[in-house]
Amino acid sequence: MLRTHASAAMVTGSTLLPVLLAAAVTTLVAVRQRRSRAPAVSVSGPPGPEPEPFRLPMPIGDFAGRLAEIDGLLRLVHEGRRAIAVTGAPGLGKSTLAIRFAHELRPLFPDGQVYADLGAGCGEPAAPAAVLARLLGALGAPAEERTGDPAALAARLRSRTAGRRVLLLLDDAADAAQVRPLLPGGEHCLALITSRDALTGLPEAIPVRLGALAEPDAAALLASVAGGEPAAAPQGNGTSPGRNRGGGGRIPAPGPHRADALVRACGAVPLALRIAAAAGGRPHEAAVRIVRERARLDALHIGDVAVRAAFDTGFDALATADRHLLRSLGAHPGARFTARIAAAAAAWDLPAAHTGLERLTGAQLVLPAGPDGYRLHDLVRRFAAERLERDTAPGDRRAALERILDAYTDDASDPGARPWGCAEQSTVSLLVRAGVREGLHRPAHRLAVAADRRLLDHPGQLPRIAMWAAVLDAARRSGEQGWTADALRGLGAAYAHEGRLDQAVDHLRMALAVQRRAATRAERAEQIRTRRLLGSALRSAGRYEEALRELRTALDGCREAGDTTGEAEVLCGLGALHLDRRRPDEAIDCLERALPLLAQRGDDPGYVADARRHLGSAYVQAGSLVPAERHLHSALAVHRTRPRNDRDAVGEGWTLRELGFLEEHRGAYGAGAELHHAALAAFERAGHAMGVAAAAEAIGDNLLAQGEQVGADTWYRRAAAVHTALGDHVRAAETRRKLTT
Repeated sequence: MLRTHASAAMVTGSTLLPVLLAAAVTTLVAVRQRRSRAPAVSVSGPPGPEPEPFRLPMPIGDFAGRLAEIDGLLRLVHEGRRAIAVTGAPGLGKSTLAIRFAHELRPLFPDGQVYADLGAGCGEPAAPAAVLARLLGALGAPAEERTGDPAALAARLRSRTAGRRVLLLLDDAADAAQVRPLLPGGEHCLALITSRDALTGLPEAIPVRLGALAEPDAAALLASVAGGEPAAAPQGNGTSPGRNRGGGGRIPAPGPHRADALVRACGAVPLALRIAAAAGGRPHEAAVRIVRERARLDALHIGDVAVRAAFDTGFDALATADRHLLRSLGAHPGARFTARIAAAAAAWDLPAAHTGLERLTGAQLVLPAGPDGYRLHDLVRRFAAERLERDTAPGDRRAALERILDAYTDDASDPGARPWGCAEQSTVSLLVRAGVREGLHRPAHRLAVAADRRLLDHPGQLPRIAMWAAVLDAARRSGEQGWTADALRGLGAAYAHEGRLDQAVDHLRMALAVQRRAATRAERAEQIRTRRLLGSALRSAGRYEEALRELRTALDGCREAGDTTGEAEVLCGLGALHLDRRRPDEAIDCLERALPLLAQRGDDPGYVADARRHLGSAYVQAGSLVPAERHLHSALAVHRTRPRNDRDAVGEGWTLRELGFLEEHRGAYGAGAELHHAALAAFERAGHAMGVAAAAEAIGDNLLAQGEQVGADTWYRRAAAVHTALGDHVRAAETRRKLTT
């Protein structure tokens, strides 16, 4: 069908171009929807004479994903764009996608489809004059027209393509200066360009930036290349023709038990996936090597085709300063970082770091990630770390890591800094552990202490647990008793947050044992803080008498030291304990005394909101619903008006749950159920498992009070399952006792 339209276009000229393009788009979409297994050498219709000249490489048959990118490219062609640049980091399949797409477009360009390898990926970019001579020869120019200076050759190319429909596939361009003379002059010609450079200096070309494959597409590519079920066509990815093609034989596909791990280890990069597919025909240990962090780049090669080689070429093309910056970022164990962290890693000032990161972003080796944020792909980060280790002395590597640790410590200590998300939480844990491994014990401990307050409100505490376990290891190596107490207390607090209460109590008691000889004012303050945390963990475990004893001792210590901040925190803990003991009058007394102390020190509004929530709950227990509602709505307003973060989502969930109890106290069980469901949604949004269990149990209690035992049982089972997953078998058993059977 498209060949018929193409012939018509040759007769009638440009008047049929919109119709022709619309037909092409319709047909190409239909082909992709059929998801044929065969590689698309031509679009459709019976074989016919090849249009001349035809110089496109054959497309790779194994293709997965890239449907959105192909749709975007089709739209640009439909709009009549004359130059499109497919850009991205090494190994993402830019050339494979472009070649496949060029084959699909052949009927639209009957006057010729010409391919030129510009050679940037080989480290030897072709001179524009040499490329122009080859393009002119492919388009039928005689020998005398293929010599001369670049400006004259470029003018002849524009003249040769004027009034014609020619597709030029300019593969692996080094930069805008190399490409600009190669652009055709015809109004209906198309230059399809691939480049590792962002080509920001080529405004004539519309950029289409490739990223890694989606995980399902990556898994499909892995299976297809390894000889499993082939991916559907036309999908996409692979590697450049010739340079990055890894042999023709089929090999057994990796088993399902390691396919997901291989996809993650390869970062869903097509070149890495194609190489990793070879692990299916090797012993199991080969695939394991790919998954391992340090061995990954060693394992990702077949013959002379390797991921490291692709990165080496791009790295060698960088300026000396940019190579230093990328190497320095290899000291950072996380994927995300800010310009300030990059400046610290490289020992540069901030403006120089911003400029260097812009250049690395243009080279597609660094990716933007939000305001002032950047990230490295996992394989690029591993490559940078390898070059740092290979190209610099051990002292330089340790110095870079120490500067990064100090920069994060400064950020964590800044009260005006933005809240941390999951990325910072995981990164800090990785940094502390890396610091301990490198013997940077003191900087690692400083960062853990500074960052802990920023981490304690995050629902997921595993990174925090790993961080303090590393500090505990450093403390034991160095014999620092104070660090040991810090680490044990940090572990106890993190375990309590995870609902692992027996472990929390054990670690906090060990911390107190280390602190038993506290002599200075600061040491006594740390001891009181540990005791307060222990009282809170004992309360959560239902060990009320032990909790009361610890909290009262902590309160006496705060008052003796004149520590109003600690006194306010202990009073809040006592208020929560009295609530659990169903003694609302004592809870109200403690919490009403805590509020002015919190206000006096200008505390974080989130902590004030928590105190008001407990106070509202106490008034509900006491039957004083008017002040209860006032305090609860005040707390809810704080959590909802602050910038969204996990801590406020959790606070919102607990407050909504208490408001649900208030409505039930009034007899409005329907309104109470709605509030409990809203609380459940807030906890799920924050990933707070303990809150999910509490909200599910509250919904069950609500239904049971309305006589809906079957519905209540469903929610009780869910709550019990979460309690069990958290290791809180006592609460799981208590919840199951509410079941009908």
